[in-house]
Amino acid sequence: MFELPAVYRTFAAQLLFALVLPLFFFVFVLIYRPFGMEQELLLGNLSFGVNLTLMSCILFGVVALMRLFLYLLRRRIGRLSLIVWSLGEITVAALFVGLYAYLMEHRAEPYFLVVAQAYGWLFPVLIFPYALLMLALDLRARLTAPLAEPAEDQKMRFYDERKNLKLVVTATSVLYISAEENYVNIYYLEGDRMCNYLLRNSMKSIEELCLAGGLVRCHRSFYLNPRRVKALRKEREGQIVAQLDVVGAREIPVTKRYYDAVAEQLQ
Repeated sequence: MFELPAVYRTFAAQLLFALVLPLFFFVFVLIYRPFGMEQELLLGNLSFGVNLTLMSCILFGVVALMRLFLYLLRRRIGRLSLIVWSLGEITVAALFVGLYAYLMEHRAEPYFLVVAQAYGWLFPVLIFPYALLMLALDLRARLTAPLAEPAEDQKMRFYDERKNLKLVVTATSVLYISAEENYVNIYYLEGDRMCNYLLRNSMKSIEELCLAGGLVRCHRSFYLNPRRVKALRKEREGQIVAQLDVVGAREIPVTKRYYDAVAEQLQ
C-alpha cells in the first residue's frame, strides 16, 4: 500500500507536476475567483490578471525547484514521504506568494498572517490536481506492471498473427524478446542451451502475454525477463545495458524511459 511505483520517480513525472499545478491554479482562479480573490489580488497598481500571472509563475518556480530536489532524492522517497513532500511544496509556495502580497501592498498585518491567507488560497485549489495526478500515475503503474509473479511451470503460449499456436515455453525459461521488422524473436533456454524462435507477430500483440509471464519492457524493441538479469551497467556513452546470467547471451539495451521499472524488478 505504501510502496511507491517507479513511475513516480521519473523525471517526466516531476516535470508533469511542475507544469500542471501552476497551470491549474491559474485557470481555476481566473475562471471561478474563489475566496474573494478578485479583490485580494488587486495588489499595488497591477490588475487581478497580472498579479495572478505573477503568483502562478512563483508557484511554478517553487514546484519546479522542489521537484528537482525530489528527483535527486527519488530512491529514498516512499508514498507517505511523497505526501508530506507535496504538502511541503504548498507550504513553501505559500511563503513566497505571501511574501509577494506582503511586499506589493506594504501591509500592516504581520507577514505570517499574510502567509496564512495565501495558504488558504493555495491548499484548497491545489489539493485537486495533486490528487488527480497521483491517481493518474497509480493507474499508469498498474497498467504497466506485471500482473503477478509467474509460477515456475507457468506456460507462455505464442501465437502468430493468424492465431496459430507456434511455441510453448515456461515463463522462467524466456530470456528476452526482440522485435525484428514484422517478426518477434523469442530467446529462451532449453536445458542449458539458448534457443530462439522467430515468430511472425508484433510486440504490441504479445504485450499482455509478456506482462502475464513476468517480462518487462526495457526498450521500444525489447522485452526482458528481470529474473535473468545479472547486472545493469551504464556505458561510457551514457547507454544502459542489462547483462544476463546466461553465457553467450547478448547485452540488452535499457532506455531511460524504462530504466526505473526494470531496476525496481531487480530489488
